[in-house]
Amino acid sequence: MIFDLPLANQKSLPKVWIEYYAFVQWIFYIKIIHAMNFSLNQIDLNLLVVFDALMRDRHVTRAGESIGLSQPATSNALARLRYLTKDELFIRAKSGLQPTPVAIALAQQIQPALQQIQIALSSAESFEPMTSDRVFAIGMTDYVEFVMLPPLLEKLEQIAPHAKIQIRTGDRQQLFDLLDNGKVDLICGVFPEQIPWHQEQLLFQEQFVCVCRQNHSLIKDSLSLEEYLATSHLLISIKEDMVGRVDTLLAKQTLSRNITISIPHFLVAPSILARSDLIATLAKRVANSFAQDLHLKVFPCPITIDGFSVFMRWHQSTRNHTTHKWLRNILAATAISI
Repeated sequence: MIFDLPLANQKSLPKVWIEYYAFVQWIFYIKIIHAMNFSLNQIDLNLLVVFDALMRDRHVTRAGESIGLSQPATSNALARLRYLTKDELFIRAKSGLQPTPVAIALAQQIQPALQQIQIALSSAESFEPMTSDRVFAIGMTDYVEFVMLPPLLEKLEQIAPHAKIQIRTGDRQQLFDLLDNGKVDLICGVFPEQIPWHQEQLLFQEQFVCVCRQNHSLIKDSLSLEEYLATSHLLISIKEDMVGRVDTLLAKQTLSRNITISIPHFLVAPSILARSDLIATLAKRVANSFAQDLHLKVFPCPITIDGFSVFMRWHQSTRNHTTHKWLRNILAATAISI
């Protein structure tokens, strides 16, 4: 079947089949409903919208507000969904409604299907970059914001001066949810997970360097492994713990380092380094951006540590959308210049 073909094979299909690929795939997704022994004419498809909102907000009142329903109406819809699926779907917990395995399986099919329907039903828009005031929603990590946004805005001032950018942030799963729920046009970051209904393109590759202040008491014109291990370290950890990738590598060599402070955001790190005898292992583009103004020294890492690749990722239902393609081209061109 066409919806079972890898994306690479789809490219060899006649154009007419490619155009109908999303529709055929949506039909495939919705078959999960038939597997539960009821047909589409037995349900109100608006219930799927309620289900999607509950998966997103994990709270009956907030989910209802997001789609314009009262709390009683949302609760009633949930009761109908439970009757149709013969499953609780959501269980109350301290952190909010927790989806059951059945709900999670349904969401993996329904969320992409709803987005594809929304795209299919929307009228084809005309897009003129020089005059459009469209708001583009992009999901980014703070590192990608720092690296990409200044040159992106500079480019947009020239070719789309009235366009607006709305940045949404979060961890990887939050960015995936924003993309699947249609809250953003695309996302940018480090995404090792492969998701069947996502497509992606490499933006740039990054490597790590070591950074300290110029008048560091121990480190002078070069950085040896012994000096690296003897110096107190600043760790940037989005997990807000005291163990990083470097520590895992060192442990394999029965080595360790002294982490004095762990912070969740990288932007404050250069200022701390400039006023202390700490050292940090940072992304090279970040280090180079602050080195001159804050009088920092940048060294190659004395241990072998792999860099990382930054991708932009979009939902496959938008792959042929004119405006989305334009945005992806702009981001790709911006990445070349950084």
